[in-house]
Amino acid sequence: MNLPTLIAAADGVHAVDIATLARIDASTARPRPLNDGQKVFDRDSFFQTHDAYDIAEASTSSPAADADVVHVFTLTNDAREALVRDLVPLGLRKFRRGREDAARSLGDPVPGPGSDVSVVRSNRGGYQSYADLLDSSDSDSENDDAAGGGGGDDAGASRSAAGASDTAAGAPTRARLRPTTWTSVTAIALEAYARVRTSAQREDVCSRDVYGWLNVNAPGDFNKLHAHDSADRWSGVLYLAVPDLSNTTDVPIDAGCLGVRASASSSSPSPSRYFAHSPRVGDLVLFSGAALHAVSAFPRPDGAIKPSNDADEHPSDAVLRVSVAFNVDC
Repeated sequence: MNLPTLIAAADGVHAVDIATLARIDASTARPRPLNDGQKVFDRDSFFQTHDAYDIAEASTSSPAADADVVHVFTLTNDAREALVRDLVPLGLRKFRRGREDAARSLGDPVPGPGSDVSVVRSNRGGYQSYADLLDSSDSDSENDDAAGGGGGDDAGASRSAAGASDTAAGAPTRARLRPTTWTSVTAIALEAYARVRTSAQREDVCSRDVYGWLNVNAPGDFNKLHAHDSADRWSGVLYLAVPDLSNTTDVPIDAGCLGVRASASSSSPSPSRYFAHSPRVGDLVLFSGAALHAVSAFPRPDGAIKPSNDADEHPSDAVLRVSVAFNVDC
């Protein structure tokens, strides 16, 4: 399903006329100026760039509300390489275990804490883990000797990457990601939150306020328009693997993109604006938990159409997009 159709949500409670949609992206959205603190990246920062965009219609009276601001970060090379090396194999193993567990189930497979079976929320055809991915108790014993020593012992990670606030100031990024585990994402999310936090939001947010889940999308999978229900949280997605479509013919516009819709104004006759982000490995996109958003499908890298009867298909790693979505309650 393409991005405008998903953003219009004709079959849902947030439906708008697709003819009124106005697409913007990083090249056409209004940049929101960063404050002095946001412009600086410490030696131990996980990020090398940070851009912010106002996605609502321009107003001369006031800046956009937080619900209409999208922040886009890029990880440092060290951080990106560590996460790809160690977390992508973990994520793909969890995804395949979930499919196998569901296939072996004698009834409807039951997702839940500690289970690898996919939940079904906004995802249509894609895998979504239960929202305990970032818990320090979520270990992967199969990874003890794998991934170049990255390790899957997330219990051990609570002594390192999970405690971003416990890391000595000035410690290099690579030290903060040794070992690299799911709780490393918690540390990254906390730094992103610290960079966007408003004066009305808590300063003492910690790892207990962050929870997340794994997403694995194959060609044809998508996420319907939805929100994470609360303006009292920031929501984000960190991209770990993105299929290469550069040599693929007939790629739809905004295939595989995240779309974030600006909040509606009942008194405004202006079009319904939405921000489209084409993900790259190492991107982190952060937005209000109240913001409506969707994810469009992407084609197979060779341009083939996804079969409709592929319940037993085992897609190759190269065609899978792997990401971690999270909420930070503030």
